[in-house]
Amino acid sequence: MMINQVKAYKVDAFVKNNSGGSPTGVVLNATGLTDGQMQFITDQLGVSHTAFVFEPATPGENVAVRFFTAGGEIVNCGHGTIAAHYTRAKHFNFSGHHVFYQQAKEGIQQIEVICEDQQVNIFVKQNKIHFFSPGIEEEKHLLEALNINATDLDSNYPIILASPGSKRFLLCVKSLELLNGIIPDFDRLKLVCDNVKSIGCFIYCIRSVQSKPEATARMFAPNIGVNEDIINGNSSGCLGAYLLNLKEEDNMELLVNQGHTLKCEGVVKVKVNKMDDHFETVIGGSAKIKTEILLTLP
Repeated sequence: MMINQVKAYKVDAFVKNNSGGSPTGVVLNATGLTDGQMQFITDQLGVSHTAFVFEPATPGENVAVRFFTAGGEIVNCGHGTIAAHYTRAKHFNFSGHHVFYQQAKEGIQQIEVICEDQQVNIFVKQNKIHFFSPGIEEEKHLLEALNINATDLDSNYPIILASPGSKRFLLCVKSLELLNGIIPDFDRLKLVCDNVKSIGCFIYCIRSVQSKPEATARMFAPNIGVNEDIINGNSSGCLGAYLLNLKEEDNMELLVNQGHTLKCEGVVKVKVNKMDDHFETVIGGSAKIKTEILLTLP
């Protein structure tokens, strides 16, 4: 049956003190929508990512979610997942503690929904994260594309490529001032990322090295059509695994602040456990529904 209209939500994901966060599109009950219609909806909403939720035909089966950006469909999205399941929890009036599984193009992930004290928090277990070392020439071209120098980098945290399904550079600068001042050449950055099949570059600085380290970050992702992503949850989880890999501890909790340069400050909560052959990472946070929109489809 042809779908002529659809209700879409604009949801702020990874909010901090119930404000800020990453504006994200969500469509519940997307069954029957074509790929072209999902792309149209994404373009109409004007946000970086939109999540489309497909309820299971049989209770107990996995919930399917697809993610679109201006550049097309992507395999997964951290803040899209948070926004989708927050909206779903509100729509179905969830209460208490729920654990279920999401089927995305990247694979199956465990989703935990915790509803308490009128607060809804969503936690997502990431897929296994793999690390790759970039070459010297790749690092050189990356710095040139970002318009920064090798002396701006924090040598305690070498540049690395991390992938929970899609590669992204992780790069640490020495100060918040340096982080805030970065103005990339996006055409050059896209070429550098194309060369290693990376979606972009997650740049961060460490603000605390105590038992619960804290980071501030920015994500440039021109290869998925988002020059600067307000908040990138999957990259935050990659960072947590990378930092734990440099330590001798078995687990770590990390707060990653993002969105401040775009006036949408939010926070990603990261929990990492060191397993025998990999790192188990969980990213989480809350969200806020801003608006409901009824769209007429072509």
